[in-house]
Amino acid sequence: MTPPEHGLFGRVAGAVTGRVVDVVPIEDILDQIDVNALLDRVDVDHLLERVDVNRLLDRVDVDRLLARADVETLVQRAGIPDIVADTTGDLAGRTLDVARRQVVGLDAVVGGIVDRLLRRSGPGPAGPAALVGEP
Repeated sequence: MTPPEHGLFGRVAGAVTGRVVDVVPIEDILDQIDVNALLDRVDVDHLLERVDVNRLLDRVDVDRLLARADVETLVQRAGIPDIVADTTGDLAGRTLDVARRQVVGLDAVVGGIVDRLLRRSGPGPAGPAALVGEP
């Protein structure tokens, strides 16, 4: 049964509206509607409460979404090439420093062994003769 506030008046308004829509193009009717005023009446919080987020996410096609993403641009904007270059440079520098220390240590050990084999006594020169100034 129709609620009392919509009784006869509601039925007449519905019948008239149906006839108007049949006679007047819908575009002309929509041109008369103030969309901003209509949107001001919308309770966004109430609409959001009705959204089932899990069901909405189930409808998202992640593969299609990722296919639309420009990964190369995202990588560039994130600065990943610069980060990789800096990290690689730092790593190479540290590796080279470790290798140098190992070579210097190995040189000292080999020098000590050679000194013993040649029966040299005392510490050897601090460097090459041209640099140390020894004849």
